[in-house]
Amino acid sequence: MSPDGAPIDFPPQTADEFFQRGLKSAQLGFPDRAATDFEEAVWLEPDNQEIQFNLGTAYLSMGDFEQAINNFTRVIAMNPEASDAYGNRAVAHTAIGEDDKSEKDVAEAIRLGAPPDGLAAIIEYVKNQRK
Repeated sequence: MSPDGAPIDFPPQTADEFFQRGLKSAQLGFPDRAATDFEEAVWLEPDNQEIQFNLGTAYLSMGDFEQAINNFTRVIAMNPEASDAYGNRAVAHTAIGEDDKSEKDVAEAIRLGAPPDGLAAIIEYVKNQRK
């Protein structure tokens, strides 16, 4: 749906239309398709932190941790209070063995309101998968 509630005619033309189609792909379990649409959306609106965040999340889901870190870093630059971006970036850092950076992001995410237990469980899971 477009912002005015009308159905979106495909192919998408605007950043919002690409973003909405990307969200649908992500919800259906296709992070690669989501990333493609989010890339198109971010090309049209590079300073949109919601698009950058979702693009980072798609890359995180696909295991492209370095690209995810880049996108979450952009979100944090736009909004230093984005606890979810710090948390997700911590997960990506953990996945590639950058535990010191991960610990700093975890601390900041918790300071900003992220649930410590949930974040600790995810980080521990990723560490175990890395072994």
